[in-house]
Amino acid sequence: MLPVELYAEIAQSLPAHHLKKLLSVSRLLHDVALRLLFSTVKIYFMHGEHGYYMLNTENERYVVETSEFCSNRSWEMLLHIITTPAFARVIKTFSVHAFTDGPQIFEYRTLALALSAMPNLRNLNYYGENPSILHVAFSIPPSVRYLRLQSLPDADLISHLSQLNALQVAIPFFYVREQKVDAIFAEWPGAASDPRDVMAVVESNPIQELVILSAHLPLLSVRLCNNLTRLDICVTDWELVGAELLFRHASQLEGLSIVGHVDPSFFASLPADPGVLPRLTTFRISGELWDDEVIGLTVVPYLRHFLERRVRLERLYIRLPGLALQFALAIVDVIAKLPNIRALGLHLGYEYLHDSAAVHLAEQLSPRIEALHLAIPWLSESHVRVWYPILNRLQQFENLSFLSLFSSGEDPVPIHPADLLTDLPRLRLIGLQRSLFSVDQEDMEEPEPKLWTPWAVKYCIREDFESDDHWWLFRYH
Repeated sequence: MLPVELYAEIAQSLPAHHLKKLLSVSRLLHDVALRLLFSTVKIYFMHGEHGYYMLNTENERYVVETSEFCSNRSWEMLLHIITTPAFARVIKTFSVHAFTDGPQIFEYRTLALALSAMPNLRNLNYYGENPSILHVAFSIPPSVRYLRLQSLPDADLISHLSQLNALQVAIPFFYVREQKVDAIFAEWPGAASDPRDVMAVVESNPIQELVILSAHLPLLSVRLCNNLTRLDICVTDWELVGAELLFRHASQLEGLSIVGHVDPSFFASLPADPGVLPRLTTFRISGELWDDEVIGLTVVPYLRHFLERRVRLERLYIRLPGLALQFALAIVDVIAKLPNIRALGLHLGYEYLHDSAAVHLAEQLSPRIEALHLAIPWLSESHVRVWYPILNRLQQFENLSFLSLFSSGEDPVPIHPADLLTDLPRLRLIGLQRSLFSVDQEDMEEPEPKLWTPWAVKYCIREDFESDDHWWLFRYH
């Protein structure tokens, strides 16, 4: 008889559909599979107008059937958590999708009981406000280390949480319903979380990873900046004050993402000296459309100087819509000289990508890349001339496991996921526009791309992805 730990290690390498078979083999393997299959649980409350919103549809039958199925499964799961302590102890990540009409009394009271029953819960994600987190905040177990909320409740309601390592105080950006819209979309712009509550929670916990709105940035203490290893700043109002102070004191910062309505004046604060932010390995700047002349003459030089000597960078995402092609390629040239990039996201702007530019782009892509997102102005008549130089280059990438393609042009990406998998058989995840397709490479038969549901994409979490790089690259797409 092998040790249980060895069985668990072997089981971790199995696809989910194989793990399900272990549930009926033996008691020992059942327990091993249970800990893996149900370490992450998602609960869906969806009904009425909020259900239409969550499912991104106006089809009444689809909403009714989907909400009934998800609600029934969620009720079964909540009941099992409440009544079966052994099962409740298995759950490490819990996601709540709160989009239902009505009084919501049964929903939040049942949810509160379930939260109280999970002693080993580490990660809690809470989307939506129907029912509100306010009704169940007091039931969040003190074991939680990662808290991701639509909006932060009164600090007093979660004062029993004292070991938070990661906190997201608002979720302002979601994927728009229209797959072709190339824009950052702010859906709950009013759910900014009271700055006093944000600071009260942050200062009473050992926070190392933080996702905040730009309005909260000036409130961060020097002590907190010194301790942060990852910071995401969501800019909803074009205001970004306090960045220079952050850069000066965030000596431990390894990951920085700035997403939203970033004013061009911000780029002057990016430090050209690699001695500032010396541990930075992950950087994302994702902005909205400005006048391309402003970008070319003011923004791009600052960005180039910031990137040029950042040899420690491993993950990089640059989205500056409206960027003139010559400036986009200038940034590509700088990125090509960074020796350790393995996850890369690039928006090439809206200018027509001519043949020589496509060849140049392909030549500058590093064969070390494992995850790649490209937003290109696709045009049907130039598809072959633009895509094939890039495809030929990507076929040389032995470790490429995730490829995401987005059209910033008039036409959608004219590639079927099955064809993409034929050309790049090592892929494990494919992104086309805002759709995702998983690939089970362990399938004994010919693997086929499996489409994610739209709401699974819209409310995706880290545990949905095979790798940190895949999650990071797609997170703010």
